[in-house]
Amino acid sequence: MKKLLFSLFLIYTSVFGQPDFNSPNFNPRLPFESEIISLPRTDGDFSVYFIYKIPYRMLVFERREESFNAGFRVTVEILDDDSKLVSRDIKDSKVTVNNFEATNDFNLFLQDFLTFKLKPGDYKISTLISDMNSSGEFPLEPTDLNLDENKDKIVQHPLVISSREFICDEKKAFILANSGGNVPYSSEKYNLVIPVTDTLIKEMDVTIESNDEVIISTKVNESYVIPIGITQCEKQLSVTTNPEIKVLRNFVLRNVNEKLAEGEVTLKVTNEENDIDEKYESKVVWFNKPFSLMDPEKAIEFLNFVESDSVVNSLLTQSSSDYPKILKEHWAKFDPTPGTDYNEVMYEYYTRVDYAIKEFKGIDKDNGAKTDRGVVYIKFGKPEKIERSSNLQGQVMEKWIYSNPERKFTFVDKKGTGNFSLTEN
Repeated sequence: MKKLLFSLFLIYTSVFGQPDFNSPNFNPRLPFESEIISLPRTDGDFSVYFIYKIPYRMLVFERREESFNAGFRVTVEILDDDSKLVSRDIKDSKVTVNNFEATNDFNLFLQDFLTFKLKPGDYKISTLISDMNSSGEFPLEPTDLNLDENKDKIVQHPLVISSREFICDEKKAFILANSGGNVPYSSEKYNLVIPVTDTLIKEMDVTIESNDEVIISTKVNESYVIPIGITQCEKQLSVTTNPEIKVLRNFVLRNVNEKLAEGEVTLKVTNEENDIDEKYESKVVWFNKPFSLMDPEKAIEFLNFVESDSVVNSLLTQSSSDYPKILKEHWAKFDPTPGTDYNEVMYEYYTRVDYAIKEFKGIDKDNGAKTDRGVVYIKFGKPEKIERSSNLQGQVMEKWIYSNPERKFTFVDKKGTGNFSLTEN
C-alpha cells in the first residue's frame, strides 16, 4: 500500500514557504479544491452544486492484485440561519489505476459533485472530507451561501469552462474547469460563461483587472439562451443543458486566460441600459507549475544548464524584486506563442528540471539535476530510446538515443550507487 499521511491537508498553507529544491516531493498546490455553484430553477428554488476534486497523489492507494485502489468521501451539511440542519448528503468516490506511477500523478484527479435543492435564503455549508483507505478526516472552513441575494441578481456567478466541447448523452457539453472557481494559467484555452436571468439583454461590457491594470475590456455579445446545469460524463464534470434550471442567457467570453498572468483578478460586468454593475474577485492559478519555478531566484540559477555563467550572473545582479519580470522577459525570446501570457518553452524547461532533480538523484547526490544524466535530460528532454546493459567490468551502462537531431549519450554507474557518469557522446 502506498501510504500518504492525511495530515498533508493540514500543511497546505506551509507549501508556499521556502521550498527545498534538492528534494521536491510534490507540487505546491492545494490538496483539495471545491466550488459552490448555484443556478435558479424553474420552480423558484435553486440547484446548488458542491463540486470538488483532489489529485491522486493526495490519496491513499491500496494494491489489490494487479491494480491500485483509492476512495474519497465528502460529507456536506447545509444549515439555515438558526443553525438547523436543512440538508445533508454523502458522496463516496472511488478510483482504480493499473500502475503505481499514476498514484503519484498530480495531473490526475478524483472529482465529483453533490447537488442540493434549496429555497431562497441564507445558509452555511459545512464539509468533511475523508480518505476511505485511512482514518484521516479533515473539516473544511464553513462557507456562507446567500440565495436571497442571488434571487434578485440578474447576473449569476460566472463559470470557467474548457474551450473544448464534447457530446454527453447526445447533447453538447463543455468541461468545467473545476479549479475552485479560479482561472487556470495554462496553454489550454478556457472560456468564461456569464449567466444572466434577463434573456432580453443582448450585450454586456466585461472588464478584467489585475494589479489595478485593465487586462481585458470588451463588449460581449456571443450568448446562448439555454438552461444550463452540471453533470458528470466520461469522468469529466461538465456544463450542459438541464430542463430543471431556469432558461438563462449565457454570455461567453472566449479564451479568457490568454492574456492573464498569475495572481488576483477582478471581473466587472456592466450594462448601463439595464442598470447592471457586478464585480467578482478571482485568481489566475498555475496548478501544475513546476516546483523549480516557484522561487524566481532559484529559477534564474537553474538557467545555468543552458546559459553561460556570465548571463546568469548578470540577471542575478539586478534587484531581487524584479526577478519574476526578468525571468519572464528572458524566456519571452523563446516563446512559441507570444500572443499569450503562458510560455510553453519555459514550462517544458522547468518541468525537465523538476524531473531531473527527483529521478536522477543517486545515493550520494542531493540534486539529480546536477548529475550527468540530469544535465542531458534538461538540455535535450526525454530520449526516444534507452538501452541498458553491462560492460566488461560488470558496471551498469545506459545509452540514451535521440533521433531528431540524432544524438547518443552513454552513461556508466561506476560505483553501483545509481550515479551515472557520461563517458561517451
